Order: sequence, then structure tokens, then C-alpha cells
Amino acid sequence: MRRALVLLCALALGYVGISFLVVFRMTSPSRRRPGETPTSAGLAYEEVGLLSTDGIRLKAWWVPIEGSSRAAVLVHGWGGHRSDEHVLKTAPVYLREGYSVLIIDLRAQGESGGRRRTLGYREVRDVRGALLWLKGRGYGPGETVLHGWSMGGATVVRAAPGTGVAAVVEEAGYADLPLLLERAIPRIAGLPRLFVPGVLLAGKLWPDFDAWDVQPDREASELLREGVPLFIIHSSEDGLIPVEHAEKFAAAHPEAAVWILPDHDHVEAFAHPEYEERLRSFLRTVTTKRRPAPPT
Repeated sequence: MRRALVLLCALALGYVGISFLVVFRMTSPSRRRPGETPTSAGLAYEEVGLLSTDGIRLKAWWVPIEGSSRAAVLVHGWGGHRSDEHVLKTAPVYLREGYSVLIIDLRAQGESGGRRRTLGYREVRDVRGALLWLKGRGYGPGETVLHGWSMGGATVVRAAPGTGVAAVVEEAGYADLPLLLERAIPRIAGLPRLFVPGVLLAGKLWPDFDAWDVQPDREASELLREGVPLFIIHSSEDGLIPVEHAEKFAAAHPEAAVWILPDHDHVEAFAHPEYEERLRSFLRTVTTKRRPAPPT
């Protein structure tokens, strides 16, 4: 009996320890200096700093259009940064449509401050900080579009409700983080599925990262109720985030524009020949539906 208890305690400690190790790796910072800048896309820009709503210092690029009252916030994904190819290739699309562009590094990524990434949990505060920064420059939320990729896509959907933004573009994002981790952890960490609940609980205990709260399809439903247009872009061949997440977003927001591409990998829609026209067509519908921010 004593040996059995010792064995059970050892197994329990091993389970807890491995779960915390997985969380530690998932949330570790991803520091990186930009490899490219908007200059590589022929754009003049400013290096700017801003604060998340919980005081984290964020780095960003500001690409303004003189005389424009519209703006877009571009948000990269997990392990990414503001110089990701798909981000820099998309910025000129917004500029050609008359939007000034703010490209941010999320917390604990790129050159921004912050100790931990949280897979879209606390990053919501970074996006809302970007909206406050734009407001200080005279760009109201009712004329601002949020556009995110992968984790950034999940984050902009979560950040948008209640802000009065003009629209949201979600590319290759996850609609349900626990569902994604249930399949990703065994594949990435090489662990059996029985570790998934332990990893989710470990994240809740430290570093206070609640994966169960990151289910952006719920916020997509809120966007529907608020009348905020949503554009869902995903590939049926996405090897990282299955297309079922796009389907969950579409089910939560039946009025959303949906584009499911074949034969493209994760966040590679920008390479499709129809990408610019589809995005600009969506933006043109948004400009006829601008709304003031809700009263505070």
C-alpha cells in the first residue's frame, strides 16, 4: 500500500510538472527584432510606442494617410511579429482603400514588453490599447477596422465587442482555444490527451492564463448582436488551425462574409490572386455602415 501511494504521488507530481512545463513553453516570450519594415513594401512609416490597457509597453509602426479619417489595426499571431510577411503584404491593401494603418507587436512578442504570451487571453488589452492610441490621434472606433491573423484573429474578435469598431477581419483564427489545444498538445508536445486538462488547469493557476475563456465564437455572436460586420478568411488546407474553426465563427455570426480558400496553408491567403479585391470589396461595404461608438 505504501509503495502504491508513493507511486501515485510520483505520477501526480509528474503530471503536474509536465503540465506546467507545457504552459511555460507556450507562454514564453518570443522576442525578435523586425527583419523587414514597411519600407520594404514602399511605405513611409513612424516607429511609435503605445500602452495596453493594463500598462504593457507595446511597439508599433504607424503608416498614416494625410486627410484620412479611417484606420486599420493589424495584429499578428502566436510566435509572430509586426514584420511577418502576411502583415506587411496586407498593409498596402488598406492604404489603397484609404485607411491609415497601425501595425502592433503584441505583448511578449517582437519588441514589445510583457513577460508572457497568453494565446489571446490578455492580448485583448493590447488591441484595446491600440484603439485608445488611435482615438488620441483623432481616429474614432466607428471608423476603425481590426484585422488579425491566427492568434491575432482570435484576439481581434474578442477585443471588438463594446468598442464600436467599424468591422473585424479574422484570418485563420481559432474560435475555441480549448478545442484547438485538445488536438494540438498531443501533436506538438508528444503527450497523450489526458494531459490536456492538466495543461489548461496549470495555465489557470500560473501565469493566470484562462484558456477556457478564450472562445472567440462567443464574442462573434456579440458582434452579430451589435451589427459589427465580420469577414472570415480561412483555408481548407490549413495545417495548423482546422477549417472547422472558421465554420464555428460563421455559425456564431451568420451575417459574416466568409471566404474559404483551397490549397493554401496557414495565414497564406495574401498570396491568393483574389485576396486584395475580396478584402477591398468587404471594406467598401463597411464604409457605408459606419456607426458611432456606443455611449459609455
